[in-house]
Order: sequence, then structure tokens, then C-alpha cells
Amino acid sequence: MPLSIGAVLFDCDGTLADSEPMITASIIDALRDEGFITTVEQVRAVFGPPLPEMIELLTGEPLTPERTERMRERYWVHAGPRRADVRPMRGAEAILDAMAKHGIPIAMVTNKTEASTAIQLRQFGWEQRFGATVSADSVPNAKPAPDMALEALRRLGVTPEHAAFVGDTESDTNCARDAGIPVIIGLTGTRDAATLRANGATHIVDSLDEVLPLLFGVKASAS
Repeated sequence: MPLSIGAVLFDCDGTLADSEPMITASIIDALRDEGFITTVEQVRAVFGPPLPEMIELLTGEPLTPERTERMRERYWVHAGPRRADVRPMRGAEAILDAMAKHGIPIAMVTNKTEASTAIQLRQFGWEQRFGATVSADSVPNAKPAPDMALEALRRLGVTPEHAAFVGDTESDTNCARDAGIPVIIGLTGTRDAATLRANGATHIVDSLDEVLPLLFGVKASAS
């Protein structure tokens, strides 16, 4: 049976945008510039929090404001040229089209900065797709705290008990769970099903194509 949903919140990186390879490579290169050697596996293991928190986890060192800014600059030196290669995840366009067709309000809830989120939306031509976009610097506490989900729902005019959240890391599922959202769809890839379930996911999918049948009982076309 389709679920009764009043709004759907989506993570960006690894959920709607196939951006994690770009982010991973750029973090590795930025850290190498600072004398830290990291691997793809190490970076993937800390995916979810905002970039400064990921850097702290990888280096084991707290970031001063000055070093945070320097690391951001080094990251964008490497990420900038790679950004053009980022594409929507398979099924992303179809699921956003379906949300519009069904008249379901949607929001993007991402630990990117507001500036980075705006660039990503422009790149995909998605500026008008979302009723709300909430980024890491939009609220006092980024994911996994519930603030971002609650702010997105406030902007959409929907209460948590009538919402669903789609994300690919424990930052997403914990955020949704602690916001009181009852339908939390964990997309495997960055994390496995067991990790997502242990951190609050109520449903597990292996691709975005599986989300539409879950929400509406309709089949998504590949995009």
C-alpha cells in the first residue's frame, strides 16, 4: 500500500546528486596539501557531517576558524574543476517529477553550505524544484541534529508526523528520527542496510527507483 505522505525531504550528496566520488577525491587532495594522507575508504567512512567536521574526523585535530577557511579553500581548488562532472543520481529526475505530479511538497536538506547548495541546484537546473532548501549554515545545528529537518518542514508548512525523509547516511536517518519523522528511507551505497536501520531508517532501498513504489505505488522510469 502507498504511504500517506504530506512532504518529502531529500538529502543531496549521495542521494539526489552523484557527487560523493568528487567530494572524496577533493578531500583527499586537500588533505594531502596539508600533509595528511587519507584513503577513499577513510573518507567514505566519515561521510555525512559538514566538511569541517569530516576534516576533523580524518585528521584527529580540531580546526581553528583560520584553518577551517584554509581547508575550504584547498578543497575548492580541487573540487571546482570536478564539479562539472557531477550528475543527478539515477532515478533522481523521475522522483522529483513524481513529487510535482502528485503535488507533494519537497525540500532539500543538505550539509552543504547555502552557497554550495545554490551552485548545485543551478548546475542541475533544479532552482524551482524544491519548496525549501536548508543547508548546514541555515540553522544553528547541522545534521545529524534534527534542526534542519524541522526548519524544512516549518518552511513547507507540514508537521513531522506527515513527512518522509530520504537519505544515504546515518546523519540523515538520525536527523529524521530525532525530528519525529515516521517514514525514513535509507538509500544504501554509502552505508549498508544494517547501519542505516540501526540509525533510524524504517525502510531500505538500493536505488531511488524503489522510492516511488514505496511512497505512491507507481513505477519510476530511469533517468
